[in-house]
Amino acid sequence: MNVGRPATGPLYLDVAPDAVFAFFHAPAAGTTSDTAVLICPPWGWDEIASYRARGAWGAYLADRGHPTLRIDLPGCGDSAGDPGEPELVAAWRHSIEGAAGWLAALPGVSRVAAIGLGLGGLLAAATVADGAAIDDLVLWAAPVHGRAFAREQRAFAALQGSRLAPIDDSDPAPLPDGWLEVGGFVLSAETIATLGPLDLASLPLGRLERALLLERDGMGQDRELEASLKRDGVEVTAAPGQGWTDMVFHPERYRPPLVVFERVAEWLAAAPTRRPRTPRIEAPRVMDRLELCLDGTCIQEAPIQIDQPFGQVLGLLARPVELPLSPVCAIFLNAGAVRRIGPNRLWVEIARRWAARGVPTIRMDLEGIGDADGDPSRYLDVGNFYTPAFGAQVTTIVDALQARGLGPQFVLIGLCAGAYWAFHTAASDSRVIEAIIVNPRAMVWDPDLLARREARKVERLLEPALWQGLLRSKVPPSRMLAVSRAMARTAVRAVIRAARRTSAADRARRSSDVTEGRLDALQKLGTRVVLAFADDEPVHDELMADGVLTRSDRWPVIELMHLPGRDHTLRPIVAQRALHVMLEAELDRLVGTGGVGSLSDLAPQPALEAWPRQVAAPRLARVAGPTDAREPDDW
Repeated sequence: MNVGRPATGPLYLDVAPDAVFAFFHAPAAGTTSDTAVLICPPWGWDEIASYRARGAWGAYLADRGHPTLRIDLPGCGDSAGDPGEPELVAAWRHSIEGAAGWLAALPGVSRVAAIGLGLGGLLAAATVADGAAIDDLVLWAAPVHGRAFAREQRAFAALQGSRLAPIDDSDPAPLPDGWLEVGGFVLSAETIATLGPLDLASLPLGRLERALLLERDGMGQDRELEASLKRDGVEVTAAPGQGWTDMVFHPERYRPPLVVFERVAEWLAAAPTRRPRTPRIEAPRVMDRLELCLDGTCIQEAPIQIDQPFGQVLGLLARPVELPLSPVCAIFLNAGAVRRIGPNRLWVEIARRWAARGVPTIRMDLEGIGDADGDPSRYLDVGNFYTPAFGAQVTTIVDALQARGLGPQFVLIGLCAGAYWAFHTAASDSRVIEAIIVNPRAMVWDPDLLARREARKVERLLEPALWQGLLRSKVPPSRMLAVSRAMARTAVRAVIRAARRTSAADRARRSSDVTEGRLDALQKLGTRVVLAFADDEPVHDELMADGVLTRSDRWPVIELMHLPGRDHTLRPIVAQRALHVMLEAELDRLVGTGGVGSLSDLAPQPALEAWPRQVAAPRLARVAGPTDAREPDDW
């Protein structure tokens, strides 16, 4: 069956067992191509970091006439499903097969090309073997063997494990046997076992007409795969693929691989034209909203776009289907340049759970992040996250939600830059009754902030206790020499900046004054402030050094929480579990069912269905808070 061609924007595909969130890029006016393109994402951090680049790729292809669809795999991104659910690999394959079938059924489309990135390439090839409506396949950084992918992920997990573990090395409930956590994302034992036998070189891919094999930043292609495809009668092209590392490095370091964009577009344009064919499978239904059931309660989730001076921002609004709406609406803000799903997809899991308890939630993309309009390259300068413009955007979002009948009270939840926006917006908007501030990178921004932190590292290196500890631990001489050289380089940079240190100190004092002024404003409004810090967070140490936390009884609205682990974005599973427990307690307090005032009083929680929350409450302490009143200063 043919389906109508939608306009550019988000949609859902009704694919079993888990509906798929997708973003469609309609061809530009006056352009035509009979080849539609499906972009299959990588997994884990590569998926997070490359999201904006994949959006740019979709727009690039649409400008050249290709109807292009980007999808989130089940249990990932904004799609339905859970990362620990059974038969997840089958769900991934069904999602790609369904998306390809939907594209094949679009008017004027006679062939479908899939661009498989990382693990998405292996999965796309497997769906070709399943009979998916994919005629051409681009593979970039795709693992040839499922077992090789698992080995690579285990190596990454081992690399990060000791560095990010809690200082006291306490994890009350490790992952189930055989599970793997990599960069904050999990693979179940079943998923690993199911991926293992997949082998690109042995899959029956003779259905393909063409394949483009892109190198990964100069790493040569697998000759066995190339030979296998040619034996199956596939027309194979091997080409350089520079830019993978830049694309998946960090969402704040936006570097789209424009050379690869052009190379793939030229390869697609060289495809032979043919008459539209009858799709081999039924095209899945397109939905404008997603319906999910959590703990027996159904919720709906739908994208909304809100006008801003620079264009539009995009959010996903979740609300209960049958429960009465709470007068409180929760807004989840971007964690730096990570899109609306939040760090390690935490915002998706938490927002849906809150919606199932009657609290409508929205996960937002602000300017230049995720699917919002704006220039993402501006965040190459991290200071551009910390401007008053973001406060205006958050206020506009509150206005738009209130106009839709939500609220009239709001909770702002943010990590990193999102925590900064939540803090400052809450201090100036009486509609915000609570700000949940997780690992803020700054409370007040000034250009010398990062330099001052580096200077403090130099001071630590000069402490005798550090060197005594190194000597007691019998660090090899080569390592001691490396530390000494690093200290010398850092010290030289610090000396160069010495002339500016007086003015920097003045700015540091002013920043402390502004922070106190914001807290005074929040106290005056009666706005609850939850400050949650993982171990080794510089803002926590700065607030302690400035005396803000030691005088916290001046601001009784403050609740200070500790999250285990030493990672800013809460990659350790124990930190994610602690955040779930903390926010579950806040939810109980808001909806009035739990009556929990302080997490330090929480009894051990029962095991919950979602994998990150199957633990007892972690040690989260409250620091009573105190000070005098000032008017809020500028950001």
